[in-house]
Amino acid sequence: MRLTPRQGAPPPEPSEFTREDAALALIGLFPIAAIAWAVLAQSKYVAALAQLGSLFEREESHGLATNQRASAAEKQKDKALHKARLAVKSADKAYYVLGVLNVAITAYIAGAAPRHYYLWHTPKALVLVAVRWYTFLQQGKHWLLADFCYWANLIGLLYLWRYRESALLFQVFFMVSNGPVAWSVLAFSQSLIFHSHAHMTSVFLHLSPLVVTWTLRWNATPGFTVCDPECGRNPLLLLADGTRYFYLPWILGYYLLVFIVLGDFLKRNAYQTLFDRVTTTGPSAKVLTALFRRFGVTGDLAQRAVYMLMHLIFGVVTMGLATIYWHSFVAHTAFLLTILTASIYNAAGYYFTVFSQRYEKGVDEQIKQAQLEPPKGC
Repeated sequence: MRLTPRQGAPPPEPSEFTREDAALALIGLFPIAAIAWAVLAQSKYVAALAQLGSLFEREESHGLATNQRASAAEKQKDKALHKARLAVKSADKAYYVLGVLNVAITAYIAGAAPRHYYLWHTPKALVLVAVRWYTFLQQGKHWLLADFCYWANLIGLLYLWRYRESALLFQVFFMVSNGPVAWSVLAFSQSLIFHSHAHMTSVFLHLSPLVVTWTLRWNATPGFTVCDPECGRNPLLLLADGTRYFYLPWILGYYLLVFIVLGDFLKRNAYQTLFDRVTTTGPSAKVLTALFRRFGVTGDLAQRAVYMLMHLIFGVVTMGLATIYWHSFVAHTAFLLTILTASIYNAAGYYFTVFSQRYEKGVDEQIKQAQLEPPKGC
């Protein structure tokens, strides 16, 4: 017998659209819109530079026969230069808007639907690391991806998608994300520069794992185990687990593989590692140089051993502080806001000092590069 609605019965009420539904909609729709907009902006930028390069290529191959033709060609070239400058700036504006929207949506999801934040974190982690690997590969910097923060992000993804029942893995992830990874924002002056893909990727890799652990630690999420059986674990055990299960294995593996097994290979090919960066730029370079001189450390492997020892000390100290955040929601939230504020402050310094002076010059350099290397083929 077929059942029909009772005559005159009111229609069923629509399901309530909750904050979590809004967060899930943003998670699903924003990446698609962002990619489409970025591709459109980049295509206009590439097309403008291609047109400019073609003009210079024709000018060099055919020459100019008369003053009239030269004047016309000069006007056409000026017009193409203007168009190229507008295209570069339009692309940067698009990336800036996407960067600001990303921060706003991230804050909304973390606050309104913290149980779903890992869905927002995961695709960005995969895409941004893949893009960074590709760009670094072109620059001979891809061995930088062997560094600590990338492995820390990897164990986070392993926990989120493969070992959700492992409280131990989450606690190790918590220690490294709220320890050396987050504190690297301060150590390396990571900056929330919205129009810069490289800077936004660096901030994401160091800050988003902290947000993931904050959302899971303080919001019971079905399917995820963060404490076993209770969360009031001894701070020394938390520190010991982060050190022995992740930090020490990474340090030993990195030293043996990058510095001993592949050391000569990396030098011959001029591939850059984080040791090269740390010992040549920034305040850490002065500290390490002073240590090398003070203790008479001269050999390459000896200097690298001292660097790894400093890395270990930095990690243990910051993970020790992370045990406080594990036991206190207020302390953890304050720490998250402090690291975020530091990245914003660093970006403010960049925009008001460096960026204002370099931006116009940078646009001209990109256009000049297109002139020197005109596009080949179609």
